[in-house]
Amino acid sequence: MIFKNNKIILSFLLLLNTELCFSNQVNLICKNIDDDSIHKFIISSHYKVKNILPNGYEFDYIIEKESEKLLVAYFFQKNHGIIKKFTLTFNFEDNILYDEMYEGNTPEDLILKDKKTFECKNDKR
Repeated sequence: MIFKNNKIILSFLLLLNTELCFSNQVNLICKNIDDDSIHKFIISSHYKVKNILPNGYEFDYIIEKESEKLLVAYFFQKNHGIIKKFTLTFNFEDNILYDEMYEGNTPEDLILKDKKTFECKNDKR
């Protein structure tokens, strides 16, 4: 009986810990300063960033750096021998997001091809 109670307590603690980890989420609405397009971002702390484009497409980024003031996330795309690296840099102090796209033949020779700046605000649902 003691083993069964310990198993129930352990299951409860595991469930509580999982809930706490996944509840640490930030939703942002960001407006491109050049064309006024709106992107939605869901930041799951210590895990990933989801970029939801105006057309509904979604991209997941791996978090590389994370602090109270700054978050950097990226993903790679390879197509026909061309490598693209997409990087998001969130400046939480100024509510600014920089969206950069690098391109090259190898990860070592990537060149900045596109950079967009967004103004962001918290999307409190």
